[in-house]
Amino acid sequence: MLVSESETTLCPSRVSGWALPNKVTSASQLPEKKIHVNTKHKLDAVFVGYENQENLGLRYIISYLESHGFQTALVPYIPHEPAEVIEAVVLHKPDLVGFSVIFQYNLYEFGELMEKLREEGISVHFTAGGHYPSLRPRRTLTEVPTLDSVVRFEGEITTLELLRRVNHPQKWESILGLAFRRGNNVVINPPRPLVSDLDELPWPKRGDFRQTTRRVGAAPILASRGCLHNCSFCSIREFYAGTPGPLRRTRSPYDVVAEMRDLFKDRGVRLFLFQDDDFAAKSRRQRRWIYDFLHLLEAAGLSSEIGWKISCRVDDVDPEVMAHCRKHGLMVVYLGVESGNMKGLKTLNKHVTVKQNFAAMRTLKELGLEFDMGFMLFDPDSTIETVRENLIFLKEVARLEGPPISFVKMLPLAGTAIEKRLATEGRLTGDDIRPDYDLLDPRLDYYALFVTLNFSFRNSDPQGLVERLRLAYFDRLVAQRFERPQWAEDYRGGVRSLIDTANHSAVDAMEQALDLVESCPDKDSVAIAWPKLNAIVSQEQRIQKEILSELNKLLEIYSPGLCQAFRQEDLRRQALAENS
Repeated sequence: MLVSESETTLCPSRVSGWALPNKVTSASQLPEKKIHVNTKHKLDAVFVGYENQENLGLRYIISYLESHGFQTALVPYIPHEPAEVIEAVVLHKPDLVGFSVIFQYNLYEFGELMEKLREEGISVHFTAGGHYPSLRPRRTLTEVPTLDSVVRFEGEITTLELLRRVNHPQKWESILGLAFRRGNNVVINPPRPLVSDLDELPWPKRGDFRQTTRRVGAAPILASRGCLHNCSFCSIREFYAGTPGPLRRTRSPYDVVAEMRDLFKDRGVRLFLFQDDDFAAKSRRQRRWIYDFLHLLEAAGLSSEIGWKISCRVDDVDPEVMAHCRKHGLMVVYLGVESGNMKGLKTLNKHVTVKQNFAAMRTLKELGLEFDMGFMLFDPDSTIETVRENLIFLKEVARLEGPPISFVKMLPLAGTAIEKRLATEGRLTGDDIRPDYDLLDPRLDYYALFVTLNFSFRNSDPQGLVERLRLAYFDRLVAQRFERPQWAEDYRGGVRSLIDTANHSAVDAMEQALDLVESCPDKDSVAIAWPKLNAIVSQEQRIQKEILSELNKLLEIYSPGLCQAFRQEDLRRQALAENS
């Protein structure tokens, strides 16, 4: 049974087992954790990682190190642009450089960056962390010969111990969670237990530049680590199951709201983007956590001042809980939908139904909440029939006025159940760093290749149609919540029309292509029919260009800042291409 808000407020001295001061009624009673900002040239460590949003994994480590007296810096990683990283490492002369490598598909990119650093005469210790290095430390060190060690799983304590002993390699064997190179061998130490109390960690160090949307401050934030579920394609479960500790841990709602209050007060943050893998986990404890969290938001005076976004499973979408969340600022829910057919959901081990997928979306729309979603058009058991079911599903999502639709082929990530199964079946192709797999119907392999070649930029690139429509979609939500302009409905209608056109056009093109592939008796016939497939997609690509043009016109009216950001990125890409 869920605890109601009224029940929560009757217990001011304790909220679901987390100690609180009596009568928490104002922001002044929440704790403060301040982080020293370093300005020195000589540093102990420099960290490198993607920073499309603030990289919380690295920023937690940096904060932890600085709380123990070390001086550090974070340099954003931009693919194929190593100059800033090289300049920072040369300037700061650190004892250690750490690289955040989340998936194996990024490993060679970071390996090339490390080689460039070595070519510049930088001989300090290189370490790496992230999902793939944690799950495959030996392979990581083999594939990247310039790398000295791997910090496995959670990095705060292991990195601290490594930095303290970085110049004493004879002591590395005593560092739990570390894998390192010793001569021609790789030593893998026992894993380090997970941090038992996340509240004991200092809050992540924030960047010097505030992220904004329509001049509204925004920041990613974490309330939990891990996930209780075991989807076959996901490396999160494997990451947290690889070391002693619970599969999912949660910060106290008290500590989360205190950090939010601090970011709101000191940095003007009003948009909070929760990075939890499953914020609304369907358990009695988590439901109590959510109500306690909402109560504390209200007590801190934040509920009417902020907006927030979460990610969760479709079977976590409880109408009562989501309604309460909306009252306290929830704006968008990212759903792990993944498949629109029962066979695919079973392959992915989702333990939900297509009916539940739709129910979650309809519930959110009825409550006035927007949703986004992850979706895999192809999985290892895909057939022409299941792909067609997926396309029909996407059409229904479009009719629900859903988000800009994107679709991918499921990737067999390292350590996952689906990777192990494909290896056992002898279906893995590529290599360990960039694995792929053959589909059961050879015609579908050609169809998947067709989709990849013609829709990857649309679906996944920052300059692509989906990402730009998604940003406009969110920009409109921010305007509606924080500005409430008279033209909000006109902006909403304009973005909505472009999204609908994009969704229906893409799905229609893929259905036509699938009809053609199904009519072919074998894969060779598909290859012969390739010019016809190109003719189908050429019309879709023309429509994409028209939508992007109309989107720019719309943004010039309602969001000139976003329009300018798009143009600047286009110019940056153009200059990079000309100089390459």
